[in-house]
Amino acid sequence: MKRGGGAHPSAGRRPRGVCYRLSVAGSRRRPRLVGPGILALALLAGCGYHLVGTSSYLPEELKTLHVETFDNQTTWADMDQRLDESLAQEWVRRRRFSLVETEQEAEVVLRGVISRISVSPVTFDGQGRATEYQLTLTVNAQLVDVRGDEPAVLWEDKAFSRRSSYDVDVSAVDYFDRQVEAMEELSEEFARALVTAVLEGF
Repeated sequence: MKRGGGAHPSAGRRPRGVCYRLSVAGSRRRPRLVGPGILALALLAGCGYHLVGTSSYLPEELKTLHVETFDNQTTWADMDQRLDESLAQEWVRRRRFSLVETEQEAEVVLRGVISRISVSPVTFDGQGRATEYQLTLTVNAQLVDVRGDEPAVLWEDKAFSRRSSYDVDVSAVDYFDRQVEAMEELSEEFARALVTAVLEGF
């Protein structure tokens, strides 16, 4: 079971993207020529990188997934539906599982609770009016193996979150439409990040 970190997860792991270059000064070996693609992959592998979405720690025998509509504990009435649609589309795109309609048909179930959605102004104009807002979505999510008598949690993050910023013009007629668009964009980004976290065990 892997527990993730939330909005910007990083806990107990070595820093990513840090790769130390070995000094080869004084070496007289003739360099071996390799193709640029192979070299790039070798460098990434040496730094602990891998292609996003290509690896999975989940048992290969797990084939069917049911995505429950997340329990929405906020006052944002339709965010659960938006997130449900985005998650289903993202799982289909990844092709790791076959989606099924009910838990009874599934080997694994993705469950979640939308615990918090907040909007905060981050940029202001000369008159003190907000011109940019930040929308944050936080979810308690878990992937559960339901094959046995007792469900087994395969992955869990009690505060997985993503943020999205959007500009507004207080005098424009689409002032509230921009927030709706931001909700849609955030749900799609959230789904991509969550599915990646589940598949790769973050």
